[in-house]
Amino acid sequence: MVIAIGVCLTIALFITRGVEIRHLRRELYEIRRAQESALVEQTDLRERLSEKDDPTAIEEQARKRLGLVKPGEEKVIFDGEESR
Repeated sequence: MVIAIGVCLTIALFITRGVEIRHLRRELYEIRRAQESALVEQTDLRERLSEKDDPTAIEEQARKRLGLVKPGEEKVIFDGEESR
């Protein structure tokens, strides 16, 4: 009887540990995914930071975001429909 209880407790312990290990592996996987995502974002931010003093990059962003038009240039706006 004592041996049967000992075997049951041992099996329960292995099952509990197995579930914990599986949970920890899943958590590790999620952490690694988050880390990869953060590294990609970090690279992007470093790239953008390196362009902050580049006059060409500043002008390009001003044209894209703010619609910068220099004196003597004409702004052309397409309505998105093709001519037939």
